[in-house]
Amino acid sequence: MKFGLFGSAKLNKINNDIDSSLSYNEWVDYNIEAEKLGFESTFTVEHHFTGLGQVSASLNLLTYLAAKTSKIKLGTAVLTLPWHNPVLLAEQVATMDLLSNGRIQLGVGKGYRYNEFKGFKIDMNEANERFDESVDIMVKS
Repeated sequence: MKFGLFGSAKLNKINNDIDSSLSYNEWVDYNIEAEKLGFESTFTVEHHFTGLGQVSASLNLLTYLAAKTSKIKLGTAVLTLPWHNPVLLAEQVATMDLLSNGRIQLGVGKGYRYNEFKGFKIDMNEANERFDESVDIMVKS
């Protein structure tokens, strides 16, 4: 049986004003310990405009974790394709995969939160078409 983690770091505020990296570093340390304990994988989320301190830069966080670990597989659960340039995303993920010695597992989706689409000024009704087009482009890249 194999075990993995799902979740994400959460940004904390200091005095309701200043962002703190404390929770990010705790999440990284948690995953380093999970690797030592034999966990096979860790997956993190992508969310924007929530006001809840959720991670919006999942790839950056996983790249940092890749540099701090050597075996644990690093995954996205999920990156919302309609919000990303598919060619740039494919390049970034391929670079991460090379630097991590093949440990990246890319999970993608079309998104489901209206406020996130609104924040990017993207019509949520375009999600299916944008998702399909992005997958086609990424597979060809």
